[in-house]
Amino acid sequence: MSEVTLMIGGRRHTVSCADGEEAHIANLGGMIDEKFAQMGNPAGPDSQNMLFAALLLADELHEARTTVLSAEKSRQKMADERDSLAARVEEMGDSSPAGAGAGWPADSAELAPALERFAELLENCADKLETKAPKD
Repeated sequence: MSEVTLMIGGRRHTVSCADGEEAHIANLGGMIDEKFAQMGNPAGPDSQNMLFAALLLADELHEARTTVLSAEKSRQKMADERDSLAARVEEMGDSSPAGAGAGWPADSAELAPALERFAELLENCADKLETKAPKD
């Protein structure tokens, strides 16, 4: 076992820890000392000040856990949406006629109105080109 001396709120505190954990414990002690500094000039008893510092740290931990939980829920929602879209794309590919690209309607009745509109547009373009073409 090792010992680490922490300086928290201007007071020395010696704690025991496992070998190799000294730097980690010193870092944690530094975090507690930062909370003491945020509290200003603590006037209460040492135990009460430690409690307030612990509450501040617990609040930060709670916020961090809430953020992680929210991020995990968002990640899961996006993964579910991705899987749903992938399934829809695969369904569209499975229903396409042979030789057609994925996403084409399998039923030509669905395609007919679009083809008719496209033909009308082509005819209008041809008419305009004919009227603007120079006469020989």
